[in-house]
Amino acid sequence: MTPPTEGMLRAMLELQDSMNRKINPDWLAAGYPFLRAVLVEAVEALDHYGWKWWKSQSTDLVQLRIELIDIWHFLLSEYLVRAQGNKAVAARALLEDWQSEARVSFDARQYDIESLDVRDKLELLTAMAAVRRVCTPLVAGLLAACEVSAARLFREYVSKNVLNHFRQDHGYKTGEYRKTWDGREDNVHLAQILDGLPAADEDLPEALYRSLDDRYRRYLREGKAV
Repeated sequence: MTPPTEGMLRAMLELQDSMNRKINPDWLAAGYPFLRAVLVEAVEALDHYGWKWWKSQSTDLVQLRIELIDIWHFLLSEYLVRAQGNKAVAARALLEDWQSEARVSFDARQYDIESLDVRDKLELLTAMAAVRRVCTPLVAGLLAACEVSAARLFREYVSKNVLNHFRQDHGYKTGEYRKTWDGREDNVHLAQILDGLPAADEDLPEALYRSLDDRYRRYLREGKAV
């Protein structure tokens, strides 16, 4: 799978740092266990994929992809911590790791990532996260297996992050902001805007936020926000 460009990675890291700062301005020094969060999300992803042999199960690919995007959020945070907040350093490290050999040594065993099925990839990811090891080729392999291209990863990550920023900036925490405008939830408005923007433009975060904000303010002026 072709990795995101360094510019796309920088844009995502900027967004992640900004959101983390809204939660805690000193988040880099807080010691948050981001890889523990990766572990939990990977277990949830495994459940969406289906692993129980004693009952009939079908893969919920939509939910599985959502969990992978959540894992990506925490992975970005981990890279930022290791780079001491330097986005350029974090982006280069992430890109280098993504392109490294798709093999991993764990618990005295060698694993060829490409030969593992999705269940085994997720299980190995939980094991490595539990001992605080990052394996970006493993995450890249999961994204590829779930048909999430670099462009799709960028768009889905950016859209979720931008919506979170937008809600917070417009009073979501204080109760001033309501998610429904003109009979549609804000994520529907977001999807409509996203469809009209370039697939992997590195300026997507700013363009998406600006368009969403313009649309929301127009509805407020016209008295349509409900």
